[in-house]
Amino acid sequence: MTAKVLTVAGSDVSGGAGLEADLKMFDEYGAFGTAAVTCIVTFDPNDGFAHVLEFIEPEVVTRQLESTMAVHEFTAIKSGMLGSVDSALVLAEKLKTNDLPYVFDPVLVCKGAGTMVDLKDLFVENLVPLATVITPNLEEAATLAGIDPIDSVEGMVEAAKIIHGQGAKNVVVKGGARLAGDDAIDILFDGETVTTLRSRKVNNKLVNGAGCSFASSIAAGIATGLDIKDAVVSAKEKVAHGIANCLDNATGVASLYHPAARVSPSPEVSVTVD
Repeated sequence: MTAKVLTVAGSDVSGGAGLEADLKMFDEYGAFGTAAVTCIVTFDPNDGFAHVLEFIEPEVVTRQLESTMAVHEFTAIKSGMLGSVDSALVLAEKLKTNDLPYVFDPVLVCKGAGTMVDLKDLFVENLVPLATVITPNLEEAATLAGIDPIDSVEGMVEAAKIIHGQGAKNVVVKGGARLAGDDAIDILFDGETVTTLRSRKVNNKLVNGAGCSFASSIAAGIATGLDIKDAVVSAKEKVAHGIANCLDNATGVASLYHPAARVSPSPEVSVTVD
């Protein structure tokens, strides 16, 4: 049976991130994807491609969720940028009505926008406890855990354990290329074991969509039968190839190339798991 995955996320017209990225990653696993749109991200070419966020009304988000969940029986759900308190609460209520695997990418900041969306307390109280897997980056992990900025693997592990204590079943802290050193590092904590994933940094570019695509790849992996660890490793590999083959654009932030692992794998990419 074909896996079906729902993403609840914002639309990024650049195509590298948001629900556009999610649907591309679902395709890479042979999963059928649908989307409920929470906001639309556009860019102002007359102002340095500054981000402009427009949020969808909560009642429209509700109608989208009710519609798509009536049409399809999903295998997994992933959420990205929710954008507003109301949209986050709508999603939380829908998640409580089923026991589907839920991959939560707790987007608190939009790359290029530079401002935090004040959703931390709501996330911790309403969505973190529902997450099968949560995938914060360093800034999001520190915010959710209430600790100082993270600049080490030890800090990533500390945050992962705190967030697990908030109710998430599995925590992936995405260090990626943000940590100093030659490796892009992510960690997985399942409540007992810390797994460290490493791959060599393949370029120095700022790439849009890596975090979204990591989370949606995990969701698609779980939906198609992978266990949590294997889904995380697969996501790490696919995103690393996408970064190695990223596409330049006018914004100055490159776009992840989602099918790269399949169509143009980079010989520089190798993931080690400790």
